Amino acid sequence: MTTTVLGAGYAGVMAANRLAGRGEEVVLVTPEPWFVERIRLHRVATGLRENARLDLKTVLNPAVEVIEGTATKIGDGKVQLASGENLPYDTLLYAIGSGASASNGSYRIVSERETERLRDALAEAPEAPVTVVGAGLTGVELAGALREAGREVKLITAATPERRAIQAHLRFLAKHGVEIEFARVDPAEIEGIVVDTTGFTVPSLAADSGLPVDESGRLLVDEQLTVPGHPNILGAGDAVHSSFRAACATALPMGAHAADVIIERRQGQSGKPFRMGYVLQCTDLGGGRGRVQFLHPDDTERAIAIDGRAGGLVKETICRMTVRWLTQERDRAGRYSWPAGA
Repeated sequence: MTTTVLGAGYAGVMAANRLAGRGEEVVLVTPEPWFVERIRLHRVATGLRENARLDLKTVLNPAVEVIEGTATKIGDGKVQLASGENLPYDTLLYAIGSGASASNGSYRIVSERETERLRDALAEAPEAPVTVVGAGLTGVELAGALREAGREVKLITAATPERRAIQAHLRFLAKHGVEIEFARVDPAEIEGIVVDTTGFTVPSLAADSGLPVDESGRLLVDEQLTVPGHPNILGAGDAVHSSFRAACATALPMGAHAADVIIERRQGQSGKPFRMGYVLQCTDLGGGRGRVQFLHPDDTERAIAIDGRAGGLVKETICRMTVRWLTQERDRAGRYSWPAGA
């Protein structure tokens, strides 16, 4: 029995390593032969880092068969690739992540390709001011990196954020030269270089394949991460509808759990519901500074945080740990674990 994994992001690579290390035959379908550290794309966009790529071989179990290609449709027990090839599967894990282009003319940094578009635009207009719309972690980190790179930056958010961490981020950015504006805006109506960080968009593969999706096109799954009506298809990562926020801290456990469910079913078991909790939320504020907010398992904030250069060091350590967790799972399947749910 072969499991086909679509996507070589955090969820896809984690699942492939966990399955292959336990003797499962695994095929990984990915458009490019490298792994992208998406949590570093804000620095790539601003030219502070050349790229966020790692050779896929450095994080992936060598027993995994890699097929370079882009899936265009799923159905009848096979995956159709853009090349025209039809790839049969026994079990499928849908882990293609997010990263579709914005439709309002603005830039995004949700994928390597979109990040490169922004980097090129910034290079072509080195004196142009930049407007970042959205004060989530992506917008905050991008604004901080832009200021570090010497750009004039305005960050627009619809209202004062409720989370104390985001309020602290905005105070820090304002202190270091980022103009903060509270207003509801249409990114398409703002002149200059505009980056929309108000949310993720996902590819239309699931919808195009007739699989159940939500209003945003994310694949619907049950508590075991299985697609309703399609017991041999599971989902994990940003492209899946879930009550958890989109983050590598979510994708890694989802990928590992999906692999566990597949293995348990091979052994005649039903598989357990997916549960997870949070511990930290780390933010890069630029210039080597950051904030590490401690969290309750349900993702609400604790009254503890690490700021400044110490926060920046912890943030960098966590970024490196995400890759280490993948390589540890590559070397010894089942080693990765995650915090229990609330």
